[in-house]
Amino acid sequence: MRVRTGVHTTRRALAAACAAVGLVAFTPAWAQEAFPSRPIRIIVPFAPGGITDIMARVIGKAVGDSVGQSVVVENKPGGGTVIGTEAGVRSRPDGYTVLMVSAPIATNPGLYPRLPYDALRDLAPVIALSTQGFVISVHDKQPYRTLAELVEAARKPGTEIPYASPGNGTLMHLTGPRFNAEYGTHFVHVPYKGSGPALQDAASGQVPMIIDPVSTSIALIRQGRLRPLAVTHPTRLAMLPDVPTVRELGYPKLEAVAFSGLVVPAGTPREIVARLNAEFNKAMAQADVQDKLVNQLGQTLIGGTPEAFGDMLRNETQRWVPLIQQLGIKAE
Repeated sequence: MRVRTGVHTTRRALAAACAAVGLVAFTPAWAQEAFPSRPIRIIVPFAPGGITDIMARVIGKAVGDSVGQSVVVENKPGGGTVIGTEAGVRSRPDGYTVLMVSAPIATNPGLYPRLPYDALRDLAPVIALSTQGFVISVHDKQPYRTLAELVEAARKPGTEIPYASPGNGTLMHLTGPRFNAEYGTHFVHVPYKGSGPALQDAASGQVPMIIDPVSTSIALIRQGRLRPLAVTHPTRLAMLPDVPTVRELGYPKLEAVAFSGLVVPAGTPREIVARLNAEFNKAMAQADVQDKLVNQLGQTLIGGTPEAFGDMLRNETQRWVPLIQQLGIKAE
């Protein structure tokens, strides 16, 4: 009886061992590596040279130096970030491909009737990197010295005040309709293809008002060609410390920020997400990284947990998509 039991026990042990060997044999090689053991790729869904691209390169270098592996930025522009985002969604969920996301990840579900992915379902948050506020400015020859004066003028019956933005469907564009809906103003959108041409016309007086990121407006503001009235960020900005926030001025529903963060394909192991989160948090704590992102690019750094970034993505999507759909705005 004891022998018999021993035989059965041995057979069970052998079966368990074979099953374990089988599991190892069929486990993908990348799941057995110490992470990271090879270069990491950051997909940026914009062309080189913009703020998002520069941020990815600055913080990617810091992480690469820390983990002893190269962090390579790959630009995949086009389709309002859809092309690059789809590439991120379809990459292997092993932590070696990270996608840089920004405001379009939250607004595109409203702008495009059919996307080849569901961002909230198909991507896993890693970390929120930063936010950047917009500045509401007028041409220096305009009579408005405060946001209240501008609002008073824009509320008058029969009055329409044009405002420039970097493009149709951007958060800067959407700030105008929200202004009108919440405060009874009559601002009329004038879309441009990027901040450059929008700023050029605002600075020359072709359009009286502009809503634009502080990082691109700051040069003309410092030259005195644009007069900043308020920033849409929840807190005052380091680049414009004397310019009040919309909340301070009594217009809290106008708060709006451009954000940036990192995500990976859904299904990436949690321990790898946690390691990436820790490394990017550590990189953002470095003094040289903070100097470049805050003082040179006008960013307000966030950091924190993957869960906090997931909450931000959901909240931003729920805030802007209904407004886009209500206004019937489509991507150009």
